[in-house]
Amino acid sequence: MDGGLSLANRQRWAQVQFGSAALGDVRRTKRLVMLAAQMAGNSSGSIPQQTGAVAEMKAAYRLFSAGDVTHEAICQSHFAQTRERAGRLPLVFLIQDTAELNYTSHRHCEGLSPIGGPGSPRGLHQQNVLALDPLTRRPLGLMYQRHHHRQARPEGYAQDRTALRKMPLEQRESYWWVEAIRAIGSPPSGVRWVHVGDRGEDIFGAYDEARRTQTDWLIRLGKDRRVETPHGVESLFSYARQWSCAARRTIQVRRKNATAPEKIELNVATGAVTLPPSRYEPGYRDRAPIECRLLRVWETNPRGSEPLEWLLCTTLPCETTEDILFAAEGYSLRWMIEEFHKCEKTGCQVEMRRLEHVDRLEPLLGLLSVLAVWLLQLKFVAREEPNQPASVLFDDLAIGIMAHHLKRSAKTLTIGDFWRGIGRLGGHPGRKGDGAIGWLRAWRGWQSFQLILLGASLNEERRKKCG
Repeated sequence: MDGGLSLANRQRWAQVQFGSAALGDVRRTKRLVMLAAQMAGNSSGSIPQQTGAVAEMKAAYRLFSAGDVTHEAICQSHFAQTRERAGRLPLVFLIQDTAELNYTSHRHCEGLSPIGGPGSPRGLHQQNVLALDPLTRRPLGLMYQRHHHRQARPEGYAQDRTALRKMPLEQRESYWWVEAIRAIGSPPSGVRWVHVGDRGEDIFGAYDEARRTQTDWLIRLGKDRRVETPHGVESLFSYARQWSCAARRTIQVRRKNATAPEKIELNVATGAVTLPPSRYEPGYRDRAPIECRLLRVWETNPRGSEPLEWLLCTTLPCETTEDILFAAEGYSLRWMIEEFHKCEKTGCQVEMRRLEHVDRLEPLLGLLSVLAVWLLQLKFVAREEPNQPASVLFDDLAIGIMAHHLKRSAKTLTIGDFWRGIGRLGGHPGRKGDGAIGWLRAWRGWQSFQLILLGASLNEERRKKCG
């Protein structure tokens, strides 16, 4: 899928993404394509707002109630397209994370499960793997998505290590990460896929599964443990914090709860380490130890906030200074999946959907997740060829409207000019110090432009009818 072309033509985007969906009846596939195009024009609206006519609204609800319309059937084509694109690049990051979708206020939805401790909110856990090109920093699409239903457990169960160890690996929430790695499998020959995860993925099973599927990893460590080092058995955290700085790099990061990213200087050091299998886990006890690299990335002069420190485990090359800095900076790309979750929850309002059973809700979430990827890609449209004529991507009506809005000539309007206009509609001032257009303002601007375009199209039709 070409991101720019799909953005300019949401009907074509919908056909490419969902036109081959196997839903048991070709009429359902056509309805899905039509509905996806309607949702792309108003991603945050409810189904009645997105479809407009009562008959089309009822048809949408009938679609999600059909037995053959499952989450897997709707998403399969998108997953396959993402996999095909990821197989053409020499290096791809596969960023994995879990999102909690809260439907507590939707009391009539059946099939939901707890998303916290006893008496906690009800909803779904959504496990996502987003493929990303680390060189262009452009999202390729979702490689994997699955909804999990947590079983209710007694209070304090999560802290009872003895009870947790008695539970089969496949029934644990930590196994969700392993399942995703296994489902994605091995890359094509000559291609390197790197699983990127936060501290939730720091489990021996994830490293072991990545080794089995011949994929690499770049995972933030969350648990201290005894490991084998060149000097003997040591505590992992203490071992890493003994190293002196091997390289420095200024990167842009977004701190937790921060409203904007900031540039900070990081120190980086690395060393070899061997991770032994856990003695307390029968499922992993007999596995071979894992040799990998440990990276320590830390901030020395924080500005009024807690110093940033990442302890990373990786199989990426760390032989040269350039290799070390690439791996360290690569982890900062994990924030892209947090942006994807914002696209889902804000741009597509997934938590406001009110279908009456989880079997209907999950297919809708699959459609909206593919739409969220499309929203996430919005800000990359003007980066590649901003000086190309706008006519390469947009039709005459859209160009004419944007040229009028910007008080520019439609003949000389470029893709970059067009996108700056979208940014203005979304509240981006466009001054030199304002930075690039983020996805949220891009989405707001695109939504506003779609309404303007709809009004212009209706006016054009009226003029033709009136002669």
